[in-house]
Amino acid sequence: MRILLIRTDKIGDAVTVLPALALLRKNFPQSYIAVFCSAYAKDVYENNPNINEIIIQTDLKNDVNIIKSKKFDVSITFFLNKYAALLAFKARIPLRIGPASKIWALLLNKRVKQSRSKELKHEANYNIDLLAPLGIEFEQTPPKIYVSQENTLKAQKYLKEKNIEDKFIIIHPGSGGSSLIWPADNVAALIKKINDALPKYKILLTGAGPETDLLSYISQKAEPVKTFIVNDIKNLPDLIAVINECSLFIANSTGPLHIASALGKKTVSFYPNVKGCTAKRWAPYGSGHISLTAGSGNRLKRKDCPPDFMSQITAEAAFEAVKKQLA
Repeated sequence: MRILLIRTDKIGDAVTVLPALALLRKNFPQSYIAVFCSAYAKDVYENNPNINEIIIQTDLKNDVNIIKSKKFDVSITFFLNKYAALLAFKARIPLRIGPASKIWALLLNKRVKQSRSKELKHEANYNIDLLAPLGIEFEQTPPKIYVSQENTLKAQKYLKEKNIEDKFIIIHPGSGGSSLIWPADNVAALIKKINDALPKYKILLTGAGPETDLLSYISQKAEPVKTFIVNDIKNLPDLIAVINECSLFIANSTGPLHIASALGKKTVSFYPNVKGCTAKRWAPYGSGHISLTAGSGNRLKRKDCPPDFMSQITAEAAFEAVKKQLA
């Protein structure tokens, strides 16, 4: 059987497909499994032994021709939008599985009823549920990203050149707009607490592009504690390899956080009780993670959150989580 997995959105979203992918391979060890994804997220799937082929999204006409030529028997669309629905339909894939949501589900011929907007379970579990039409029973399976030896050596060299050869913690304070962020002043206060109690750990601040000013501000506010700003990593495989070397990863809800979880790293993360952003649906998947949430009770709309909403998570609470993870 030839199976095509379709998910064309962001990095963190791609990571949530990995448990379903591993479970699919476990149940169909001889099948040909391909992943169709964005160029932005493709490195999440690189080096994965469960994947036979990675197909990068270009334009619909070209992609339909490519997919049609590969004669897939089954497609599973994990995030349904117009592009993904038309792709599988126009490529004439015989069995087209996906969530029974949005008008585009009419182009599927095996729809699975889901209510992802209610956020009743983790995104990875919603993805696993889409395997049911193939006779696969639910089984919680950890996500896993594979780092090549070449990239590992490259990361170790990079860290050595920055004089980071000891144990270190990565703090990724931005979110790329995907969620509300923990305040920069709280991050700086956390850094000071870590340095006072756990001085053997160096602190790396990661981010790029528009997050550079945020990294500089936190670094200055954390003085006299020395922090290492890492904003010169040029591609995702290099970032993945550097994350793979850390002792703990601290972040808001963002792609690099999910990468860290799929690398088996312990994490501490910050979430708002906001529709579309809750820890219940988007926290790192599996064990070894602590997620702290701002707000309680009914989920809020993002536009209704006051500017200091995430300040409800204190530096003290975050530090207690860090100590627990490093114990």
